[in-house]
Amino acid sequence: MPEWETDRRRKEEARPPEPLPPQQGVADPVLALQRSIGNAAVTQLVARAPAADGTTGAVRITGVGEIKVHGGNLEEWAGTGAPDTVDVASAAGRHSAKLEKLAGARTKTDVKVTISVAGNTGEHLNVGGGTVLEIQAARIKHYAVDGGAETWQLADFENVKRTKTSRKIGVG
Repeated sequence: MPEWETDRRRKEEARPPEPLPPQQGVADPVLALQRSIGNAAVTQLVARAPAADGTTGAVRITGVGEIKVHGGNLEEWAGTGAPDTVDVASAAGRHSAKLEKLAGARTKTDVKVTISVAGNTGEHLNVGGGTVLEIQAARIKHYAVDGGAETWQLADFENVKRTKTSRKIGVG
């Protein structure tokens, strides 16, 4: 029986596509990931990665907004420890006057702290995540400004909910 053109086309479409050849010698984990999942997917993943500007996290305070954190004791909170305070170092900015006012008023407020995941460059590609602290009724204490940098504490809080969301992709 003769094979019709339609039958030949259906057989060819039913075959799985040939796998891509393995990428040898790709040193950059982003390039390796790009070759395996595509440009659009890598763009979405990298957009969710922590900033490369030295920030270790962010603090969102009701009525003040989000403040990028450059130092403090966030690593202790990202681990298994539970210190009595959240120590913060940040750059002074539009939020500073409100933060200083809260510190002077001893007002309690709800705070959300996002701690960036620490990664080892070259071993894993960070695709977002870290630790989120939802702190209820915290006081801003010990606010101080020195030039363009400010230090302060979140203290006297009633409850902390810690959620870990670390996700990494191993390369190699």
